[in-house]
Amino acid sequence: MKIRGCRVSAPLMQPWGECCRIVEWINRNGEYSCVAVPGAATAAEIRERVRMHRNGQRHTLEDDPATPAGRGRLRRG
Repeated sequence: MKIRGCRVSAPLMQPWGECCRIVEWINRNGEYSCVAVPGAATAAEIRERVRMHRNGQRHTLEDDPATPAGRGRLRRG
């Protein structure tokens, strides 16, 4: 799978003591996805999780000139 961009957060401590990271990416079609992974996940484990991700709601960004108009716009973080 080819992606346009990917961002991995710093480890986030949860109130119940477990640590996780948020992984966000945009694929070549402009679809935004995110997933939580364990805080100790390796780069290889994160790559595999992104590659296997199929479930969830999909969003398309409108900032790409190649994207057709008429779709909702996501706020930039």
